[in-house]
Amino acid sequence: MSTTPSEGDEQVRRERPESDEARWRRTIAISPSGGGYAYRPNQLLVDNDGRAFLERNSLGEAMTEVAPGIHVVAALENTFGVLEQLRRANVRASLNYVMFAHPVHANPAIHNNPAIHNNPAIHNNPAARGCGCCCPCGCGGPPGPTAPPCTSTPPGELPAYPPQASTVRRAAHHPELWRGCASRTGTGVPLVVLDTGLAPDHLGGTISPRIARRAPEPFGPTRYNPRLTPPFAITDNVDEPDANQDRFLDPTAGHGTFIAGLLARLAPDSNVSLGKVLESTGEGDDATLAWRVWQLVKEQAGILVLSCGGYTDNDEPTPALQAAIAAVRARGWVVVASAGNDATCRPSFPAALPGVIAVGALGTDGPADFTNYGAWVSACAPGVDVVASFYDGVDREDDGDPATEDFNGSAAWDGTSFAAPIVAAAIARECSLYGITPIEAVERVIHDRRLFRIPNLGTVVNLH
Repeated sequence: MSTTPSEGDEQVRRERPESDEARWRRTIAISPSGGGYAYRPNQLLVDNDGRAFLERNSLGEAMTEVAPGIHVVAALENTFGVLEQLRRANVRASLNYVMFAHPVHANPAIHNNPAIHNNPAIHNNPAARGCGCCCPCGCGGPPGPTAPPCTSTPPGELPAYPPQASTVRRAAHHPELWRGCASRTGTGVPLVVLDTGLAPDHLGGTISPRIARRAPEPFGPTRYNPRLTPPFAITDNVDEPDANQDRFLDPTAGHGTFIAGLLARLAPDSNVSLGKVLESTGEGDDATLAWRVWQLVKEQAGILVLSCGGYTDNDEPTPALQAAIAAVRARGWVVVASAGNDATCRPSFPAALPGVIAVGALGTDGPADFTNYGAWVSACAPGVDVVASFYDGVDREDDGDPATEDFNGSAAWDGTSFAAPIVAAAIARECSLYGITPIEAVERVIHDRRLFRIPNLGTVVNLH
């Protein structure tokens, strides 16, 4: 059975939102062999030769190019069987890997409770536990002074449901953090965030005149509609706090708004545009993310922020995102991505893709205990108790009681999700100060040999 929704399915879901659990069961599978990754069942990504092979053998349908030379194929009856056939035919083929947003509470014990972890795939792999005895790459364990306990999750106990609650915390409003920068003109390098979208205007979406949701645009392969060209349903790029209408704040709702607020505050000469490509529980996939990234080749080059990631079989690069990111980088774009929050040196994608600035997280006295790390991490920035913009007038529990209103325009959050935009803002600032391109600014902010570095976490960037 295909996981590509029909137009009728989409209409039903608009009228009666699907539960998070039902959507996950329908659209996400966890690696059966213990490889520690998540993927879309019944879908593959193939190159041009792979597409020709499938067409000759009448395998799959709804083949759509999502990145240069890479196609997503749906409606496969035997995903792994077809994948093996393609590999035996020496054509490039891969699962359509699922990626997750990267907020986390700064507590190593979160690894002992998979029900509240934002990326369930890693709980099936002891290599993702973040201690020296488990880490397969020989880098000596996490960069911090202590390591979280090396625990393991027994086989068969992976959660079949999404995170149940957000890890965001209430924070007092700090108007001084903006330092009057709202009056700036926004003539600097463009900043683009592909994430959960921007809050509705009446709930905090009007944070700054330099932050805007992207115009309505095709969502991508996750929302297939064959009657449209391209064949994807349109998204308005709005991030509702309770998309599934269960009267609770969705687990990663406000994630994109928070990131956009950080960028606008720390890079006051740049405009920030925000698109929705992740669900409110934080999941996206290689094909959809890649297709949306690829569309940026039509726009003025700037800095792209991707605060999401995931793991793959044998740690192979995600093919669609690799091709899409290569295409936009060739047009002058710089891509900054969060490294992940699983205290592991295992490569997380898209951060570990060639040319991407992978960003780890710092606490107040060194590396954050949850941050991913390794030679593939380019930079690090504050990722604990980060304060930024959030919904205004939203309850954690939608009980209609003003006395329990939790969020009033600001929040505090932890994760490499929020370290990445700090690094992106530093690059944008350098562009504005010296009139240089984003690529030139990366050489100064990240790659200059005279800058201070932390082993396995890269260059320290500390804006506030």
